[in-house]
Amino acid sequence: MQIYIACLASYNNGTLHGKWIDATSDVDEMQEDVNALLRSSKQPNVMVECPTCGGVCHVRACLTCKGSGEVPSAEEFAIHDFDGIPNIGEYCGLQAVADYVEFVEAHDSFKADEIKAVLDDCCGDLALAKERLEDGYCGTFDGFRDFADEYVDDCILPDVKNETARNYFDYDSFARDLEMDMHTIDTPVGVMVFHA
Repeated sequence: MQIYIACLASYNNGTLHGKWIDATSDVDEMQEDVNALLRSSKQPNVMVECPTCGGVCHVRACLTCKGSGEVPSAEEFAIHDFDGIPNIGEYCGLQAVADYVEFVEAHDSFKADEIKAVLDDCCGDLALAKERLEDGYCGTFDGFRDFADEYVDDCILPDVKNETARNYFDYDSFARDLEMDMHTIDTPVGVMVFHA
């Protein structure tokens, strides 16, 4: 998973200056990459603490800031592209990216298409998506009927001892009624079924 960070000072002056960075659950790690990009901008608009001496070197010993303790930098950035992450907005902030990565890592048993579908269904609300995956998930099936048939075979019919009665069970009607009590999400890999 990666995000493309763009320097807004450069962008506003008609120059593209940016880079892809790894999206991680560590905001500080991503911020270091962003800060390095902003300091390399050809359109600096602020002075920031020197990354080499930490702003405490006031002698010419520091080759980066030459003893001033500060270096030129651009001030603002935006996220202009996402790879492996749904578009959560160019000004969402690094914490939102870290939260998403943490969410994906905590649910690594799900396919990327399933994670995306659940988040879309939850309108991007990570807390609701987490609750849905951890508390209500029943499985992913080729279709809802497959879930209903499995439910009948595993949970209802084993208790029916009369073989003749079992042969007359109406799978279609049961599946139709059960679907009204469940929540489903269509994904490219199948239908995800949740308790409503």
